[in-house]
Amino acid sequence: MTPATPATPATPATSTPAALRVRLHTLCCARLWLMPLLCLLALAWPLAGRAELATQIEVERAVWADPTGEARLEEVLGQAFQPAPTIVARGYQRGATWLRVTVPPTAAQPLWATLQPLYLDDLQLYSRPRGPDGRLGPWTVRQEGDRFPFDRRERATLNYSLALDTSATEPTVFYVRLRSTSTHALYVNVRTQDSALQFEGLTLLWLGLYLGIVLVLAWMSTLRFILTRDILWAMNLCLQAGTVILTLFYLGVVAKYFMPHAPHGVDAWTSSVLCGHLSLGMLYYAVFVKRFGAPRWAVWLYACTTLAFPLQLWWIWHEQAHLAMGLNSNLLLWGTFLGSIVTWLLRIQDTRLRWIVRWLFTAQTLYLIAFVLPLLGVGPMTFWHLYPALLINLFGSVMQHVVLTRRDQLDRDARGLLEREVAASQLLLQAKHDQLAASTSFLGMLLHELKNPLASIRLAVLNMLRHGDDLPPAQLTRLEHIQAAVLGMDTVLDRCRQVDRLESGAWGTKRSEADLVELVAQCVAAQPEGGRVALSAPTSLPARVDVQGFQTVLGNLLDNALGYSPSGSQIDLHLQSLTPDGQSGRWVCVRVGNAVGKAGLPDADRVFSKYYRAEGAHQRTGSGLGLYLVKCLVEREGGTLSYRPESRPGTTPLIHFEVCLPCH
Repeated sequence: MTPATPATPATPATSTPAALRVRLHTLCCARLWLMPLLCLLALAWPLAGRAELATQIEVERAVWADPTGEARLEEVLGQAFQPAPTIVARGYQRGATWLRVTVPPTAAQPLWATLQPLYLDDLQLYSRPRGPDGRLGPWTVRQEGDRFPFDRRERATLNYSLALDTSATEPTVFYVRLRSTSTHALYVNVRTQDSALQFEGLTLLWLGLYLGIVLVLAWMSTLRFILTRDILWAMNLCLQAGTVILTLFYLGVVAKYFMPHAPHGVDAWTSSVLCGHLSLGMLYYAVFVKRFGAPRWAVWLYACTTLAFPLQLWWIWHEQAHLAMGLNSNLLLWGTFLGSIVTWLLRIQDTRLRWIVRWLFTAQTLYLIAFVLPLLGVGPMTFWHLYPALLINLFGSVMQHVVLTRRDQLDRDARGLLEREVAASQLLLQAKHDQLAASTSFLGMLLHELKNPLASIRLAVLNMLRHGDDLPPAQLTRLEHIQAAVLGMDTVLDRCRQVDRLESGAWGTKRSEADLVELVAQCVAAQPEGGRVALSAPTSLPARVDVQGFQTVLGNLLDNALGYSPSGSQIDLHLQSLTPDGQSGRWVCVRVGNAVGKAGLPDADRVFSKYYRAEGAHQRTGSGLGLYLVKCLVEREGGTLSYRPESRPGTTPLIHFEVCLPCH
């Protein structure tokens, strides 16, 4: 079994103010508990280390590697052992590792041999007991390891502990044989019984503090997920839960209290949990770096790493766990080195958060270089290398919460800024709305006030023309010009009122069944020069349309054509029903064509713009709102509007406007 991996950050959301205050208070309490636990752990860890080194008996160690794993003790006794370091590290091997331990003469009694780490599969201790006369008896073997039932161990301690029969006058030699699917790391020491029990107690204390910190972190992740509903917090919670389960397997708690009769199950499940924890961590990092804008290839590399997990499970449950564990350590190194590169490609705006994330990945990389390589057989091992997964998981979990807290703070600040900007925008919008309402009210009042005198002028001119038989021709011409000017001004005011109603949302849409041919005939008859219009239409064309809008669109097109075409020229008006390509249902198409007058061709890019009038059009009263109104009404109905000029050599240029409306 090999080390596992850490995890990383996420994002928040909103909640109701009361619930948010309660949750934040709970989260703050959790953080207050976390700091004392961290301090206690910082004190307990060195104490455990000192207890490990204290009161140990200085022994001589020698090692021999059995590549086949089948050598018997009689064969081993004749082998040439090589001096061994305090902790033997041979990486992942298929054979067996033999360690010869020589205990010098000592009067300290009783003595225990303690074997670590706890995730080793098959440990056998060969020793020769002494008889009452002090003579050595035949070699005996005692079994330990996580593949040996816990309830059959010699000592019911988490650490593998076996009693030794030593002498005060001559050295005592015993052999330890190791076979394991995990790394061949073996630490054998000899200590007094009191020292061994004291170290066992400190181990349990350290374990309790460690699990307490992880559970507090899990609690904080739960609260954050409730607050934010962010998938990263949920994944972080899963990683904390996985860390708890991994620790219980890793330090033998499951074997002692939950599965004392199923050693093979404990071993397989321990390997599975280790691989699963790494796979979940890689998946978490894939989501994390994606959230921070990492390149797509980096996200895919992290995600693809998780594809090894099914293969690892197959190996573990088919008695090839050593392959799964070796791959697990290599994937761990690969993922960490990948992270140390990807962290420099993340798009993090906040400088502090950016450097926290970079420092986290860099520290993990340095840690793994120092702690995982010896597990692969590269470099010497120390006592702290025996359980590297626990330290790196704890470090990663704490640092992830630092990153997440910073990110949450930035999100809250950004959200607060956004809320202030929205409030300011709403105030500005309300002010604009009030200003528009005041302008609309003023415009309505102004139009109404202008309409009354114009109506009076129009009536007066009509009376003068009706009774003006005795007036000279020049005066009659001037009266007709006045009448035309009043009519033009009245049309401009109508356009302004219609556009104002449309833009303020007061224009209502009321669709009904109508004969469009009849509506077109009415619009043509209402024009002062309607006789110039040549209508081409079927005898009847029933459709469901907005009658007011249709008449307004057609009236504006005819008014534009009659007003800006040469005097006396013909206006072509076509009405037909069709089904456009790619469209569903029946549509109605209206085309209005006229020759170009003195105003010339309008700008095709601006012809439907509000207030636009061609350079030569200012000699005629107008507002530049007619075609703009047509465009707005056609788009409102989901139709299309087009303008197409046509120039032919030797003839007057033509202008064509085409409107297509769906028949709802």
